[in-house]
Amino acid sequence: MPEQSGALPVLEGRIEKLSDGYAVAFDHQFDYPTAHIWDILTNPEKVSHWLGQVTPQWQLGKEYTLEMDGGSTSGTVLQLEPRSSLQITWEDQLGLESVLEWQVLESGGGALLQFRSRTDTPDFLAEGSAGWQGILNSFANVAAGREPDPDSMEQWLALRDAYSREFDVSPTMGRVIGAGDDAELVFERWYRAPSEDVEAAVEAVGRTLELGGDAQLEMTDDGHETKATLREPATGSQDQTAALLAAWHAGLDAVRDQLDGQTPHPNSHRLAALRRFYRGMV
Repeated sequence: MPEQSGALPVLEGRIEKLSDGYAVAFDHQFDYPTAHIWDILTNPEKVSHWLGQVTPQWQLGKEYTLEMDGGSTSGTVLQLEPRSSLQITWEDQLGLESVLEWQVLESGGGALLQFRSRTDTPDFLAEGSAGWQGILNSFANVAAGREPDPDSMEQWLALRDAYSREFDVSPTMGRVIGAGDDAELVFERWYRAPSEDVEAAVEAVGRTLELGGDAQLEMTDDGHETKATLREPATGSQDQTAALLAAWHAGLDAVRDQLDGQTPHPNSHRLAALRRFYRGMV
């Protein structure tokens, strides 16, 4: 992982390993009544300021769509207990579904907001934790009557790396850094295998997928896991860059499966979703 300059970010949440998956968890104490926190959580006008435009408003058993700056999502409201609990399904742009739950509890003369995001896969755990910390900070600003401050990419990356280190989870998402002739795609992945095995698996996947002619692989092996950084020039069109990011993303997932003793299974629907995802990003 690249080193971060300056003070390390403060992690406000945690990643929990469950018997059937993982949970991203946040607990935030407010000096406001529960009715006020519930209004920020469920009033569509208020929700639009910290999360996105929800249509229609949360209704028990009903489907919803949510338009955000980074795209859209949809799902179903599973639980809605006034001033107490909201639980929804959340399908992201890759078709991965998780369950989100907010609990509003009376506590310390104010309200305790508990947030949980549950998923059965380790994909995007570090990225999601960093993202939800920013979203919940926006929630706190709206609750206080302030305009949310948008997080920068540098802040998000610092949080992502901090969550990865603190809870020993691999980053997942690739990104493009630089511009023009200096643009390159970068993936950082952690594998519980010796560096020589990781290198061999990445090279094998590259040959199979016809990738990596200009790719460079940097690795550090601490005896527990190998931290691999893959870089490749990204000087094509936006569509070509998105396709390259998607192909390497799927390929590095296959490396993980192979090193874990599983048989990788190419998935055309997953690859198409990854292309759409990265096309929106680049």
